[in-house]
Amino acid sequence: MSDKRRSEGRRRAWGRGPMILRFDSLEKREVLSAAGHGMPDLVGSSFVAVQNADWGETVTATGQITNQGDADATGSFNVAIYAGSRSTIGRYSVYLGEVTVPEGLAAGQSVPFTTTIKLPSNPVPGMGSSGLLNLGLKVDSQRKVAEANERNNAGVGPGYDQAVVSIAPTQPAQLIATSVGTYPTSAIWGKSLSVTTQITNRSYGAAPATRAQVILTPAGLLQGTGSDVTIGSITVPAIQPWQTVNAERTFTLPPLPPVLLAGATDFTLTILPDGDFLTNPVGPHFAIGGIGVDQASIHIYPPAGESAAPVHETLPDLAVGTVSPSSGDLVWGGSFDVSTSVQNMGTIDPGPFRVRFLLVGPSGNTTRTIFLGDAVIPGLAPGYLQPITQTVSLPSRLPSGILLDGMGTAKIVAIADPENAMNETFKNNNTATSAPVSLRLLGASGTSFVPNTPDPEVLLTVNRPSLAKYQKAQKLAQAAANTQNGQAAPTRKLFRRPPPKVSSDRALGIFPKSIGTFFDDLF
Repeated sequence: MSDKRRSEGRRRAWGRGPMILRFDSLEKREVLSAAGHGMPDLVGSSFVAVQNADWGETVTATGQITNQGDADATGSFNVAIYAGSRSTIGRYSVYLGEVTVPEGLAAGQSVPFTTTIKLPSNPVPGMGSSGLLNLGLKVDSQRKVAEANERNNAGVGPGYDQAVVSIAPTQPAQLIATSVGTYPTSAIWGKSLSVTTQITNRSYGAAPATRAQVILTPAGLLQGTGSDVTIGSITVPAIQPWQTVNAERTFTLPPLPPVLLAGATDFTLTILPDGDFLTNPVGPHFAIGGIGVDQASIHIYPPAGESAAPVHETLPDLAVGTVSPSSGDLVWGGSFDVSTSVQNMGTIDPGPFRVRFLLVGPSGNTTRTIFLGDAVIPGLAPGYLQPITQTVSLPSRLPSGILLDGMGTAKIVAIADPENAMNETFKNNNTATSAPVSLRLLGASGTSFVPNTPDPEVLLTVNRPSLAKYQKAQKLAQAAANTQNGQAAPTRKLFRRPPPKVSSDRALGIFPKSIGTFFDDLF
């Protein structure tokens, strides 16, 4: 009867109304560990990364790992670094790399680290429009060390084991030729020709050192229509935004005019900046200024007593074979291998030449391409075949104005001697195209997309207000770490959701969803 009366009493108590649970604020309170003594406790006590970077860039991150337990850590352990759209490491977080903490991290001791990591090539799932990429540490990611508390190995908070990077696209450079001159204006095949040019960077982005192509086209034909011949390149130094440099080079013209220029004596000389597509991957490049700006008129005559249309008796002939990418399912911002072969079907060795790999549309048309990479071949004897395997990369950003938010189809094109820098019997076997390939987003989701390169003349602005609180936390944590003596322990224990103390057999084992969200928001 006593058990029955107790049961009825409990039912009456529950029927009097709801039971109200009160939670005191945890702000500025010390969250203490319920773990036992005599064990190590590893935690990230400092983590700082660059404030601004772009997708696919390699950045430097510094941090500090502390053993705040009561015993030394036996053996070495790894600290993994993840990136994601949320501050906490979850199932959609992207693994970036790891650092190894050597054996013997004593109780109360800290060890600093500095490492370089490559950010994801594309926006991570759930990124949205905030532009903030969260980086997080996972201490002892492989669980090699038995610890007093495993719950503080990740998610302690910004500045401790979390950092945030504002994704800011690098402002592109825009190189243009603003002046070109030749000396003499009437040259002779086999003799010297001096070319001067002025290159301007008309944008807010810095341009690396590049080379400018010097091209001859028969007068009356448009540059870029197939009759261009590159007679050499001019080295252009790095150019800061809105700056101008002057460059000059003297070339020795070939003794005989190339096949593509045979029979002509009047030419248009064109300067094309960025011959290696370092500042603009979209090709082909064309003259935009015209005569007097990036082009000049020039006369080139055969030596006295020789025909204007000489006969070439021995020439190389390069033929490109099958083009095979390492995968038929490519990822924007990712790298892959392309294999092909080049055979010299001519009668002499051409010397060094380029094989260029381009991304084109499903039609294979090369009038609109994205540069992937060049392979430089030192030479090829007549009758020999040279296999080529080149690692190339798809860009992380599309040119301004082009949008892609799903899967596309394209082809890979390989072109031998793409700049027509060498003389050949004919050119119609210099190009080969792969089978269609799929272009996908890495970790594509409803909010993933291939971002665009900003317009060169639009100044980039960054959404800094939403970044301020994270930067403040990072600076405070870094300052605290800098004030510590090399082996001193941190001034506070860094715990997140310690194991609950068990005081009775009716302890709550799982947090309700709303309370779990509350703790996630707090930390």
